[in-house]
Amino acid sequence: MQAVIAGRYRVIRPLGSGGMSHVWLAHDDVRHIDVAIKQCTVPAGLHPDQQDVVRAWAAGEARAVSRIRHPNVIRTLDVLPAPEGPWLIMEYVAGRSLQQVIQKEGPMPPARVARIGLAVLAGLNAAGRAGLLHLDVKPGNVLVGDDGRIVLIDFGPAVTAGGIAALTAARVVLGSPKYIAPERLFGRSSTARSDLWSLGATLYHAVEGRPPYARSSTAATLRALASGPPDAPRRAGPLTPVLAGLLRSEPARRIDHARAAELLHRIAEPPRSRVRRRVPAMATALTLIATLVVGGGAQGVERARPGPTPAGFTWWPDPAGFALAVPSGWTPGRTFGGVTFSSPGDRATLRISRWPHPPGDVVAALLAEERSIRLPDYRRVRIEALPEPPDAVWEYTFTDPETGPMRGVRRVAGAAGGTYLVEWRTPRSEWMADLPKLTIVLDSFG
Repeated sequence: MQAVIAGRYRVIRPLGSGGMSHVWLAHDDVRHIDVAIKQCTVPAGLHPDQQDVVRAWAAGEARAVSRIRHPNVIRTLDVLPAPEGPWLIMEYVAGRSLQQVIQKEGPMPPARVARIGLAVLAGLNAAGRAGLLHLDVKPGNVLVGDDGRIVLIDFGPAVTAGGIAALTAARVVLGSPKYIAPERLFGRSSTARSDLWSLGATLYHAVEGRPPYARSSTAATLRALASGPPDAPRRAGPLTPVLAGLLRSEPARRIDHARAAELLHRIAEPPRSRVRRRVPAMATALTLIATLVVGGGAQGVERARPGPTPAGFTWWPDPAGFALAVPSGWTPGRTFGGVTFSSPGDRATLRISRWPHPPGDVVAALLAEERSIRLPDYRRVRIEALPEPPDAVWEYTFTDPETGPMRGVRRVAGAAGGTYLVEWRTPRSEWMADLPKLTIVLDSFG
């Protein structure tokens, strides 16, 4: 007999467990989607007074994390308080942890590690904008989705300034010694730069195949951490300066988010020549809606020349070689093979991903992919070819658990010597009003 939590979450199978949690796959009988359910527990090794402090703050800190809306951060859908620790209802992302990937595949190439670093950095930035820290960044808490999405999971039990201060006063420091910043262990100080140190340790492990302070025991690890810099990397290559900058023991000397992102961008993809396309003015964009979105290409419209970016848009030259105009104020996040942009409030998203081996029959491939889609209340509007190969369009509707009725379109398009999927999702009520923006995005892409 299946266990049912809160009268609606039907447990399917275990997904994993750790020192402070157990996670199951479950089905939400109300939203009609699969979810991940995490039961948070308090470490048994803490003093009873320390356990009480962790319990007192756990649910509120989890609710704070649920405010984050970003493609590189796991979404918390609900928090259910319980005496032993809260239950967290989260989106389910099929995939493996970075730890599992490294264990199976071994050390990763620097460029791939840099792309993972950019995604995690984007997630940390999103948490920072919400006034939160993660404080448990490590390979086991970076999820590599089967679709290439990189997701930061399992925030520490204290993420707000108040929660961190309360646990610090109770002399509670939680985290893995292999990835915890030295100031957290020895100075009882936790800042955004502490998460950057842990990011550096995570990237070091990914590219080298082992943590930066790999020793035979926890005590030996702590002694090495206190005594000096990590072991010199041997496989990192161009990542070496990034690792050195992130793993500096003094937080004030550590490189910041902006510098880390700049360096990682250079490594993620080699520089390529980029051609800016002239983006049509808004009036022209409106006349293109029928051809670009409803079912055609930009035939007869002049494109492949430099020009001004439309008002309200920002030019994005991607390291992969393509470029496009993106609505100003939208936040980027990295995935394997692409990039995602989220509107303020995360109501709309734009995702561009490379299709490395496009089939001869693109429409048949989209129809095959549709059979595995798991969006709640999914309904196809259309899947059809467009006049200019490899162009095709897949338009659909679904229901987002929080935003409500949504409409999306996925365009197959050629650019930068390859084939890409350009996907746009927006609330159904805002679909028509947002079509001019989508038209500019599509016509600028190349």
